[in-house]
Amino acid sequence: MGGIIHVVQLQFKSDVGSEKIDDVLAQLIALKDKCVLLDTQKPYIKSIRAGPDNSIEGMQNDYTHMIITEFESVAHRDYYAKKDPAHMLLATSLPPFVKGLQVLDIAA
Repeated sequence: MGGIIHVVQLQFKSDVGSEKIDDVLAQLIALKDKCVLLDTQKPYIKSIRAGPDNSIEGMQNDYTHMIITEFESVAHRDYYAKKDPAHMLLATSLPPFVKGLQVLDIAA
């Protein structure tokens, strides 16, 4: 199978300040280098982008930020989503700050 684009939309809680939001986004972007395959110890994320929404369409449904991660394969996405220690550690730290989270994946 081919590559995968993994899209995460976030809605931060209203009491979370912009400094903390920026910190969370920086930690998400840093996963590009922190997430490594167990057998090779090499990073496997092709690209990652994160930032605030700037759409003018008004259909965000209260989601305010987006993270787009590209993987070379379904296997890499699956490892990231369910097993990667760096990703799992970050994911477990988000609940105090995040009100809503939505994930969609498409073929690259």
